[in-house]
Amino acid sequence: MDDPTFKVSVSGYALNRKIPPGDPFWKDFNGSFQNKTLSCLELADSVRTGHPFTTWHHNRWRTSANYDQGQHLALDFDTEDNRSSLPILRQEHFIAKHAAFLYTTPSHTPQAPKARVVFLLDTPIMQAKNYVLAVSALLWLNGTADRQCKDPVRFFYGSRDCDVIYLENVLPLATIKHIIGQYLETGQTTRRAMQRPDWRPPVDQQEVAEALRAIPPWGIDYDQWLACLMGIHAEFGDAGLPLACAWADGGPNEVERKWKSFKPSGNGQGSVSIATVFALAMQHGWRKQTPEA
Repeated sequence: MDDPTFKVSVSGYALNRKIPPGDPFWKDFNGSFQNKTLSCLELADSVRTGHPFTTWHHNRWRTSANYDQGQHLALDFDTEDNRSSLPILRQEHFIAKHAAFLYTTPSHTPQAPKARVVFLLDTPIMQAKNYVLAVSALLWLNGTADRQCKDPVRFFYGSRDCDVIYLENVLPLATIKHIIGQYLETGQTTRRAMQRPDWRPPVDQQEVAEALRAIPPWGIDYDQWLACLMGIHAEFGDAGLPLACAWADGGPNEVERKWKSFKPSGNGQGSVSIATVFALAMQHGWRKQTPEA
């Protein structure tokens, strides 16, 4: 019997580093993906040679509007402790039963483990909104996974000569639909609790808080979500952390962990500021209130 195959889009570039924000190479990179049909082992081999992968998309251009279909789901585990190590992850019941393979990501070290778990579906997901919903449900199911994974055309870096554990399971789409049902039933309560509805911003943060209410934290790309946090940090410093937590709808300690990675002096180049938050809020219908004469 032939090995099952799966629809995955793979970049023609074999990378040995992450691409810096603003690098001109992004233009070539986003057009470098080719829609392919691969077996589990072929995809894993591509990962081990450094090739990034994402969902199938139209017009040879990686953007959410061009999403075609997705037959893989992937979750990042970056807690930098044994919870993100391959031996521990492979013992987790859902992963052991349903994952195709696990691998150490490029920033992994033995002292600070990081890993990615790849699931391959028996049936592709044809609509971008349903793909996002599937990833959101998996994030909810696996509380230590990184929310960065929730994007219909988010690419995943390959990892040259990484450690790999092959499980070669196929995840039934019916199982994903069941998890989505559980997520929709119980996840709303969890997310509302994380949003801390009883918290009120200080007077000097109220305008930013109003702008943030227009931005759905789970309806934007990860880079936009992170940019909002950076903008709040640039404007208010550590005094802005409660505001960031109230809006961001992150997992336990997720926002605090990201916050600690920001430089105390803010973004030295000024490329991300509170103006970033206002611009994104305006894209979602927010308008700045002008004082009455």
